[in-house]
Amino acid sequence: MLATITCDQSYLANIQQKIQGVLYINHYGDKLLSQVDRDYFSIQYKWLIVGEENVDLHNIRYDADVTYVNRKLQISRLNKSEISQHEVIHFQDVYAHPDDGVSIHSWAYWMENKFVLTHDRARTLRRLDLKGHPLRIATPTGLYTEETYNGTFSEYLADEKLLRMDSGIRSAHESSWLIIDRLNATYVLLPTLLWSTEFHNNSMFVKLQNGDAELSGAILRVLLSRINRLDYIQPIWPFHVGFSYLAERESSSNMFVEPFAVSVWWACLGMGFILVLAQKVTSRTRMEKDGAFFTVLATCLQQDASAVPEGLSGRWTFIVLSVSSMLVHAYYTSAIVSSLMSTGRSGPETLRDLADSRYAIASEDYDYMRYLFFDVKTNWDDLEYLKKRKMTSKLYQTTEFGVKLVQRGDTAFHGEFNQIYPYFGTFTDDQICKLQYLDTLPESMTWVTTKLRGQWTNVFRSAGYWIQEVGLSKRLVSRLKAPRPSCRAALLAERVKFGDVALLMMLTVFGAVLSLILLGLEILFAKWRKRNTPLVREGSSLSIDSVE
Repeated sequence: MLATITCDQSYLANIQQKIQGVLYINHYGDKLLSQVDRDYFSIQYKWLIVGEENVDLHNIRYDADVTYVNRKLQISRLNKSEISQHEVIHFQDVYAHPDDGVSIHSWAYWMENKFVLTHDRARTLRRLDLKGHPLRIATPTGLYTEETYNGTFSEYLADEKLLRMDSGIRSAHESSWLIIDRLNATYVLLPTLLWSTEFHNNSMFVKLQNGDAELSGAILRVLLSRINRLDYIQPIWPFHVGFSYLAERESSSNMFVEPFAVSVWWACLGMGFILVLAQKVTSRTRMEKDGAFFTVLATCLQQDASAVPEGLSGRWTFIVLSVSSMLVHAYYTSAIVSSLMSTGRSGPETLRDLADSRYAIASEDYDYMRYLFFDVKTNWDDLEYLKKRKMTSKLYQTTEFGVKLVQRGDTAFHGEFNQIYPYFGTFTDDQICKLQYLDTLPESMTWVTTKLRGQWTNVFRSAGYWIQEVGLSKRLVSRLKAPRPSCRAALLAERVKFGDVALLMMLTVFGAVLSLILLGLEILFAKWRKRNTPLVREGSSLSIDSVE
């Protein structure tokens, strides 16, 4: 533990610890605190001010952790002749609101070797209520223009019909709005021309870094160059960027097909055992009982089985066996046929392959596309090779036109997949099955950001945690996220799982149990018939024969 006594406020800049306790003993006429820089009245510095409540604290930040300590003598009467005196040390919380100024509130006290927190919950809630203070959300305009949308930028962000457009902006903007609503603050929209550019004053990134805005209205990835310049307060959007193109079908003659899952084979074995048992029980003759196993095996293999048992229950068992084996065989053959019909797809799998292919390239026109990929020199050799081979003056296109280029089959379009997927609804099923994707940014979680070590960071994170815990962030993402288009032929080619044959297995077991019930009814009917059939004398039959 290190303790330093100084009257020089500049010494605070030499302390490297992330959390620093500062004990200040106040005395009349002292002006030292007015000379302390505002950044030292933040959450990283725990101030304990001893003395009277006459210190000038107009310069402190909202996240300041300042506590007044003063001593008072408490006198209480025990009885008519005795008086008790106790020394009580009071701890008072200093709360600084940017509009209402500084206020002092009770927090805890120390008396008789005991520390008692009396208003700790009120201290926490007080900081989560900004009382209508305006907070600015710096939001890039993205694809919005006054020429393409009949309305203001605020109306564009609230338009439910355009949820899948600018999803990286909408997700962060709505999340920031939820944080502001949770803190009882006032929402102020601050449109910016650019997104993550670091060299333009009208960029969201620069606005946040300089403190011209409190919250980001668009997502940002966690990068080493950013973590020392911005604070990340809430994860919100799974960001995924890459190329989309139509690939050609290739031959499937070398495909290895596994129509049934292992669990299905075990289910078929179980059904076979049940049917053998039912066939054996319902057989009448010794020959039928001995051939029950081979009858079931031959029927399951779709071979001719002529050993049809006598009697109603035996024939019913044979029907159940035949239908069950026929359906299992149908599952097996349909899985093979659909797998053969669902052919593989050929096409470039890396950026270098794309550069050497017949495909042209195009991209969405965002500033992060320009300044992370195409308009700057990167240390990604494959991307530089692709740019050298394929980049033209017509690279940047609108999403709608870019998808039309993909549909023509000669262009790979670069963009965020979530806002490209809805446009694939115009594709035929054959084209959807040919779609292939090549990542440039694999799916990664992106964040809502704010100024580095700003006075609002702590309360923003607290509100962000609440939004995550109650499920509002999941609802927001599920509302904005577009489903990836699925190829129906690929769905047909899935292997048969146990769940697919579960109903068939239940019906087979039911049929086997029903055959046992029929066997019981058959036995009861035979006994009843035997009891109610009159016996014919042997002599009478001979006399009748002689008459004939």
